[in-house]
Amino acid sequence: FQADWYLETDSYLEQLDLDTVHTEFPGELDCQIVPSGPGYASENNLQVFVSLLYAARHRISITSPYFVPDGSIMNALRAATARGVEVELFVSEIGDQALVYHAQRSYYEELLTAGVRIWMYRPPYILHSKHFTIDDEVAVVGSSNMDPRSFGLNMEISMVVRGESFVRDLDEVNDYYRANSRELLPEEWAKQPLRSQLLDGLARLTSALQ
Repeated sequence: FQADWYLETDSYLEQLDLDTVHTEFPGELDCQIVPSGPGYASENNLQVFVSLLYAARHRISITSPYFVPDGSIMNALRAATARGVEVELFVSEIGDQALVYHAQRSYYEELLTAGVRIWMYRPPYILHSKHFTIDDEVAVVGSSNMDPRSFGLNMEISMVVRGESFVRDLDEVNDYYRANSRELLPEEWAKQPLRSQLLDGLARLTSALQ
């Protein structure tokens, strides 16, 4: 909050008295806040996301309304499927941001070829949740998408949660998404018309230049 305040006002708030903040709570969850944005020396959220993807042993489940991964994310996902990790991605079948939507679609062939299962949330609704889980142990929820703007330009905040009960709760959310989605299969995607492929590729190039 202090960082956001300074970014917007160019002035510091008085130092918070952290000694008065109660930091011990009952329960089995370990949580850590990960802020990121142009005010930080490195792309904190990207580093955490990539590290967790490489740590996965059994399964990865990603929900992202704007999924435009950089090379490190794609490499981590390909490495995961290559070592036998089940990877699924939940996105919307339709988009509310045309450029990002088509840029996102340009990755579907690579993802399907790598063995990622893509679930498209049925219209007219837009799936706007932003979270992912690693195995049965770790989850990340927050404001960050998996796209260049979230990694390098926007002020984002994510919470990393370690705890099986929290992952189980998110699994139930994903079960609902899955029941209200349809799976994009490779043979369907192979029938995309050339004009759609060109539009998707152009959007991908444009988003990379922003």
